[in-house]
Amino acid sequence: MQTKPALIHYCELIENTRVTAQWHCLRLRAPKLAVASPGQFVHLRVGSHTDPLLRRPISIHHADESSGEIRLLVRPAGAGTEFLVRSKPGTVFDVMGPLGNGFPHLNENRRTLLVGGGIGMAPLYFLAGQRRQADLPFELLIGAASAAELPPHDYFCRCGFLPLVATEDGSRGVKGTAIDLLEQRLRTGGEAVRLYACGPPAMLSRVVDLGRSYGLPTHISLEAHLACAVGACLGCSFPFKKNGQIEYRRVCRDGPVFAGEEVYFET
Repeated sequence: MQTKPALIHYCELIENTRVTAQWHCLRLRAPKLAVASPGQFVHLRVGSHTDPLLRRPISIHHADESSGEIRLLVRPAGAGTEFLVRSKPGTVFDVMGPLGNGFPHLNENRRTLLVGGGIGMAPLYFLAGQRRQADLPFELLIGAASAAELPPHDYFCRCGFLPLVATEDGSRGVKGTAIDLLEQRLRTGGEAVRLYACGPPAMLSRVVDLGRSYGLPTHISLEAHLACAVGACLGCSFPFKKNGQIEYRRVCRDGPVFAGEEVYFET
């Protein structure tokens, strides 16, 4: 399978802002990518040489078709992402995208709960912003180890909403995890119609369990190491259970958003 040339764009970095001690928000001029939906991602070439060899997949954190811009939330975890967070305005990136399947049922006019663990909040921020703009009911729940790993309040206020926050050390919001917040809102927050989540596998597994317990459809965004990002290499295959049988699907091509009830979290 070959990548279509139309997927490749050259995007200029307009602004690189430090959001937390480690997270950076990159704002790119990318009119052909600004049509993206929440849950989709881009695949960036980092550097101009063969080291690092592979592109880096990054969730689209925000897209504005009117301005032709997108934003990416990046946490350095190796040479490629270190290059990204150190990039200066004016840098031009070779970008593939928008890729993957995003969150479904975006215009549902009933309360949804969005659950993010750590930097897993990136695509949910995009989804929350769209729902806020369309005046659709939602709650964004975010968990992190400490307040230092979360954006400040005004980061969310600019989009007209504030999330419910849990930190494991109690330094901001409720002491606990995003799952603790979700359990509390499911018990006392009134009727919800759907769950959306992005974060580490252990958190996603618990979200799926809770969705099943409350009879709520659940959609989760999976993370995986991607090489090609177009479904050719099969390196991002993830197990699913259907009719009692295990099958594998490609996170890049078939996802990254899936119906949570079908994902097989190995224990």
